[in-house]
Amino acid sequence: MSTVDRNFPANVRQMFGAIEQDALIAFYRELYQESINSFRQVLEIVIREQRRSNRAFHKGSIYYYMGRALIGIDDNLEAVRNILYAYVEDVLNQPLNLEDNADRTPAAVFLRDGFIIQLRLLGGIKTVSRRVKESSQSWLHAFDPEPLLNEALSRMNVAPANILSLCERQNLRIGPVALGFPQPRGRRVFIGTNYDSHAHLIPEMRIAVMMRNYIPVLTRDVVVPQNTNVHDVSLVLLHTCGWAVFDVTNPAGQVMEIERARDYGVNVLLVRSDPASHPPHVSQMISSLGYRLETYRDVNVLRQVIGNFLPP
Repeated sequence: MSTVDRNFPANVRQMFGAIEQDALIAFYRELYQESINSFRQVLEIVIREQRRSNRAFHKGSIYYYMGRALIGIDDNLEAVRNILYAYVEDVLNQPLNLEDNADRTPAAVFLRDGFIIQLRLLGGIKTVSRRVKESSQSWLHAFDPEPLLNEALSRMNVAPANILSLCERQNLRIGPVALGFPQPRGRRVFIGTNYDSHAHLIPEMRIAVMMRNYIPVLTRDVVVPQNTNVHDVSLVLLHTCGWAVFDVTNPAGQVMEIERARDYGVNVLLVRSDPASHPPHVSQMISSLGYRLETYRDVNVLRQVIGNFLPP
């Protein structure tokens, strides 16, 4: 057998879908402990349903985001452990003898470039997993990634409690990352607003983009090199996006990006809060650009407007 079906049945996904969405929303709101608690609830459901169904499901994204959230509470040991579980799951999800494909997954990239983990551990996981996959029954019933990870560690004479010794970076923090554009342009959405007055909208705009399976792109999420103008970096990022959402309630630096978006062939949505006390005002300069403008009374409407703007 070259592969087994590790996808979630529709009825199982329905059991945890809302909780998983809450976990992701909490993660992007930087409520990391709340996110962890929700992901643990998801895992409890999935583990229970694996036993009932007598077959394993792919839990890679659950472990991956659990690990990312654990970094947010400064628990790097459990973070790397969970992201390694995600990698094991991703390897098990590849066809037999195509285990290297798992090295393209978010877990692999984060382990390699975030923790800078020794690659021989990833190679060991692939070796151990390949042996499991040679038996269709063993593959079908590979419920738990922990034994496979521990076997790979044992072959390297590393105790599970010492995983961080295999990492060049052992104390990660959630924050800016190096400038880079790994995703397709058509799935990247630039988010612009006045960071001084409306930074509180960023988590909500980010969530709206993520819920449509797009990648939110923000200037504040990347490291701006010394002696570099932040507006130059913003324009570089905008150039890598097929879509952009700008909040223009209080125009500031985002106006420069709005003006250049048409030159870059970016699909633009402008949003503005709709105050109850008076009609919303938009400057003549912004109005003259001819972009679609939507108003919102609260963040729920804002998320809906952004969701409606982005195609499936």
